[in-house]
Order: sequence, then C-alpha cells, then structure tokens
Amino acid sequence: MPTGMLETTREKMRLVDREIVELIEVRTNLAGEILSSKKEMGKPIVDEEQIQKVLDRASSLAVEKGLDVDSVHQIFEILIQMSIDKQNEYSGKSDY
Repeated sequence: MPTGMLETTREKMRLVDREIVELIEVRTNLAGEILSSKKEMGKPIVDEEQIQKVLDRASSLAVEKGLDVDSVHQIFEILIQMSIDKQNEYSGKSDY
C-alpha cells in the first residue's frame, strides 16, 4: 500500500474513531433519562434483565455484521458499565 493511500486510510480511521467516541458520549448521556424513568418506575439502577437484552441484541448485531461476537460483547459490557456509573453519579451514589 503506497504511503499516501495508507495515510488516507488512517485519516478515515481517525474520523471513524471520533464518531465512535461521540456516539459513546451520546449513549452515556442518555443515562440521566434512563435514571429518571427507573426512579418513576421504582426500578434499581442495575437491571439484570435489561442488561441481558442489550447484550443479546449486541451479539445478534455482531453476527449480522460478521463481527466477533465475544469482542462486541466485551465492548457492550463496558458501555453498560459506563451507563451504570453515570446513573450512580447522577443519583449521588458515585465513588468519584
């Protein structure tokens, strides 16, 4: 791969990385809305049933897209934990 093409491809990768981080920010910021709804419904922050639904959905999408299911599963476990941490922060239960 010529150097120019490599740099062009790396620039595309940087743009995708930026989009991924921006989407993580959007997803994490939804934690406030999630927390409000959970409070109204009397649900705890950690909802194991919902966590499993999210992980199952992510696994299905990984299969559909031909991605490694275990890797996508790990990514979503991290995203879920980030959401839980943000909900704890919003509720005043943060360790930060």
